[in-house]
Amino acid sequence: MSITMLGMLTLNDLINKRVRLTAPMNDPFPIEVGSEGVVYNVGFDIINVKWDNGRQLGLVVGEDRYEIVE
Repeated sequence: MSITMLGMLTLNDLINKRVRLTAPMNDPFPIEVGSEGVVYNVGFDIINVKWDNGRQLGLVVGEDRYEIVE
């Protein structure tokens, strides 16, 4: 995914969208690949997600791989 555009979406358009993690995260306590959650905030390079498993962990723009769930 691009830092500034996700197809026709900007990063701020991701708020309240569902996302799915598609590759392992570089985190000591990562979210499992395939997990889904809802974006609640977007910072400079972090997309904050409330995951369905109850955790809140951000995606690093340009590092973590995810897809938008329609």
